Formats: sequence, C-alpha cells, structure tokens
Amino acid sequence: MNKTLCATALGTIIAASSSSFTCAIAQDVPAINRVAPLQTGHVSKYVAAPIVLSADTVKLDLRQQKSVSLAEQWNDKSTMPFLGEDGSVQFDYGATFPSIVCAPLYACDVALQPGEVIRQVMLGDASRWKVSPGMSGSGDRVVAHLVIKPADVGLSTNLVIYTDRRSYSIRLVSKKDQWMPLVSFTYPDDTQAQWDSYRAQQTVQLKGKASYSQPQAVHTTLSFNYRIKGDSAKWRPIRVYADDAKTYIQFPANVKNDQTPALVILNSANQAQMVNYRMLDDRYVVDQVIEKAALIRGVGRHQERVEIAREGSES
Repeated sequence: MNKTLCATALGTIIAASSSSFTCAIAQDVPAINRVAPLQTGHVSKYVAAPIVLSADTVKLDLRQQKSVSLAEQWNDKSTMPFLGEDGSVQFDYGATFPSIVCAPLYACDVALQPGEVIRQVMLGDASRWKVSPGMSGSGDRVVAHLVIKPADVGLSTNLVIYTDRRSYSIRLVSKKDQWMPLVSFTYPDDTQAQWDSYRAQQTVQLKGKASYSQPQAVHTTLSFNYRIKGDSAKWRPIRVYADDAKTYIQFPANVKNDQTPALVILNSANQAQMVNYRMLDDRYVVDQVIEKAALIRGVGRHQERVEIAREGSES
C-alpha cells in the first residue's frame, strides 16, 4: 500500500493510505495572513494583522454626546508634564489624560507611588502591546513598575491600571524613533494632605498660648503699604498691614478656619519658605514683617494662589 504524506498549512503531517489520495485537504486550510514584515532587527518577522472594525452605525443620544464631550474636555486639558529629578516624565495624577509614547525594541518604564500594589492591568489592544511587571526598592519603599513594549509603530490604545490606592487611565502611542524611557506621577491629594497636616500641627502647638492682642495705633505705627494680586478666591485677603515686628493678613469675615490657605514666604529667588504664623479671629498674625509671600490652597488644576508684596520690594 502506497503512503502519501501531505503537509498542511499548519505544519501537521497527515498520512493518506491511498495512492489516488491527493493533497486537496491542505487547500481547505486557510493560509496564514502575513502582513508586511517589520524592519530588520525585530525578533519576530511578522506581526498581527491590522484589526478590521465593523461600520460605526450607532448614533449617540444627547446624554451620551454630553458624556463623551465631558470626557474629551478632560482629555484636552492643557496641563503639561514636567521633568522629575530622576529624569522621568512626570504627570500630575488626575489633572489630565496622560499619554505615553513608546517605540518597538525599546521598553517604557512606568513607576507608581512607593508602596503602591498593582491589582490588575487591562490593555485595549493586548495583541500588539505587551505590559510586564517589575519592582525596585525594598521594605515600605518598594516601587511597582510596568514595562510597556509595542509590537509595531503607528499604534494607539489605552492602558488601565488598578492598584490598592487608585486607578490609572493612560493613552499609549507608538512611534518609530520617539519614546519615553521613564514615566512617573505626582499626587496632588497627598500634597494637600501634607499642607492640611502642617496647619493642624500649628493649631495644636498654638493652643494654650495666650492670644496675641491686636496692635493699637496709639502705641504702634501701622503700614498698609502692601499689594495683593492673584486668583479671586473666596478667602482672598481684604487687606494686609504690618507694625514694627509683625504682619497681619485679614480675610473676609465669612471664611472658616478650614478654608484658609497655607502661607509661605517668598525669597529673592521666588522660592517658598515656611514661616511661623497663627490665626487670630479673622486674620493671620505672622511673627515677622513680610516683604513678599504667597497664600496657597489646593494643588494642580484646583490650586488657588494669591501673592502679597510690600511696596518697594521686588515683585
């Protein structure tokens, strides 16, 4: 009995027991869809075929259109990333829709907050993007990393990361020669919590101390020679004045203590420095004569800032 061996397109060897048997079986197996090969140097000669989508026939109602418009407003926020001390491209968490640019044959490293634990990762296009976990540091300073690699150029998708603290939504784009080696985040809510803690500590330290009586014009010469500029916050001071030793920053009467801003002194280089002050009725009492200072509340896109400067000082 003659044996005829037929190789199918999938590489499986089929034995036929008849000499009249032909290899028509192999013709019934669809050929592999091979697309244009990548440039020389890629590990794989071929990549997945382009994804063909169905016609977009769904019409959005007014509510859906409004929802999409709101999402696009957040996406189009003009908040820009900045360069971190470690050389990473840093985004303010929650301020905008972060976009990470990667390139084939290179690894983009996304570092999360120290101590943050990754629970789950979801990719919009899992066939042409690869995401791998990594870790650095030790103890309570362990940093979780995600290493991102695209399979080709001209790709665009999104990445969703769920952790024990928050969720991240990130856009991914692939280019031929442009990429971001290291990406990280700053966390405005944590910064605000630090300011709140600072103000709370000052309140505790000042409890039990005798209230400082307001200066009397008959004994002290007061100077109202201060400029106020900045945001139109509801806590914006109504006036600032000083005597020979202290500065007084008066707020509107309807401002509550938990709505007041943090105060920092600005030096000649416009760098912020801590200063001792306390709340007395509707005003801050500062233990020095201020030349220039800033009142700050909130962070990121929600930050409100008002600056005060003594006439004659550098602006």
